[in-house]
Amino acid sequence: MSKKEGTDMKRKYFFFDIDGTLTSSKVFNLVPESTKRALCALEAQGHFVAIATGRAHFRAKEFAQEHGIQNMVCEGGNGLYFGGKLIAYEPLADDLAIAIMKKAEALGFPLAVSLTDDRIRLTKDERFVKQCPGAQGFVELQVEPHLDLDALHHIRRFMIAMRPDEEAKLPEIKQIGMMRYDDSFVIVEPDDKYKGILRMVKEAGGDPQDIVVFGDGLNDRKMFEQAPFSIAMGNAIPQLKMLANYVSDDSDHDGIWNACVHFNWIEPK
Repeated sequence: MSKKEGTDMKRKYFFFDIDGTLTSSKVFNLVPESTKRALCALEAQGHFVAIATGRAHFRAKEFAQEHGIQNMVCEGGNGLYFGGKLIAYEPLADDLAIAIMKKAEALGFPLAVSLTDDRIRLTKDERFVKQCPGAQGFVELQVEPHLDLDALHHIRRFMIAMRPDEEAKLPEIKQIGMMRYDDSFVIVEPDDKYKGILRMVKEAGGDPQDIVVFGDGLNDRKMFEQAPFSIAMGNAIPQLKMLANYVSDDSDHDGIWNACVHFNWIEPK
């Protein structure tokens, strides 16, 4: 797509992934100054600015409030935070989540499940704790010896202690979505951000054709496949760059600012 095709002055609905897009790809949670200026300039031009993240609501809310962002799609598309408030949340389908967890148990993979909007993950014994030391700083593991999978409701996400080469034993996890930050475990969680983006734009009274998405990682793939206009950061994975309408500079080198200037959504300074 040419620059001219992206430069109409209609109100746009911008959705930004957090990690590696709004933030540095090298320093956790660090938002470059040029990115902060770009978000402010977009809002000053009358555009709609929102986050689109796989993060749980409580984690994403902290980030949004710190940076003055009032709107976000969180929980991988299952949560809507509009005007500074959570207005909708959809848990996983209990039957599917429980079936996957029971199969994982049968295969000998320890589990940790999230039922509340916080860092707590419930697990039956110490096996998950021992096999996944990398999870310790990420979540708070609580051992519940009598945890009954069949009795669980409102499941938000769950973790399975399995290596990358073992994922083929549980192809069902693709029906929900997954992310991996450590070789010792996988997080099974929603990954269709675009579903939430469409709901957000409808809530805001906008036109889906005016959606612009920015991202860099695997869980941005579905929104890049569906959005009318997508911009990959220079530090994005190759698969995302192939799907993007435009590839900008990386997040540590003014990628968001430069893309917005390139398409005349903001004025250069």
